[in-house]
Amino acid sequence: MNDINHAVEVTRLTVAYDSKPVLSDVDLELPRGMLTAVMGPNGAGKTTLIKAMLGLIPKVEGQISFPKINGRKPCIGYVPQSESVDWDFPVSVLDVVTMGCYGRLGWVRRPKREDRELAIQMLKKTGMENFANRQISRLSGGQQQRAFIARALAQKADIYLMDEPFKGVDKSTERSIIEILKELRREGKTVVAVHHDLSTVSDYFDWVTLINIGVVANGEVKKVFTDENLSLTYRAARVGGIS
Repeated sequence: MNDINHAVEVTRLTVAYDSKPVLSDVDLELPRGMLTAVMGPNGAGKTTLIKAMLGLIPKVEGQISFPKINGRKPCIGYVPQSESVDWDFPVSVLDVVTMGCYGRLGWVRRPKREDRELAIQMLKKTGMENFANRQISRLSGGQQQRAFIARALAQKADIYLMDEPFKGVDKSTERSIIEILKELRREGKTVVAVHHDLSTVSDYFDWVTLINIGVVANGEVKKVFTDENLSLTYRAARVGGIS
């Protein structure tokens, strides 16, 4: 494999829950510096793929690697599904975002003033600076999502893995989030996001991975986001409006 252009390399990945395969024999290469959508029906293994990449769940077999960037291991940021977060934990929005700095600081060194200042900058970037001192549980779903994106941005990562970053947000928030992701792309960052909305794929993403337990198609949106591949992925009738 060519390390230079790949942000993520997955080889023969199999993950199972209670002996039932959720992902089976997945081979996948995702490009650097692009916005990638991971798509498929419910139960296809999208979230499992993201968690397996992060090492959050065990593999039955297979390898996952993040090729080095200029000789160093890349930093990886993570935005989880909103349902997986304990929103009742008594912590402020600023504290949540500052936690993003721990990936750079390590768990021994405490955040300094410049780290808090960075967190505030990321809150401004996501339009959340006025909520810095509010408890995270008192935010709306869209505000919580933006706060966790700000937390990921505070990591100053090379690769961002996002599990449904647009879920539960209104159109205005969705537009602001995609602009942030496009800015990350302009900075040479890589974003891999679980996504559901077929109608926005061509506008939002450069690359798409279609999965349903295994990989159905993986490549540039303009090449693989076709009716045929969508039908194979979703096991449904021809999807209209996709050329």
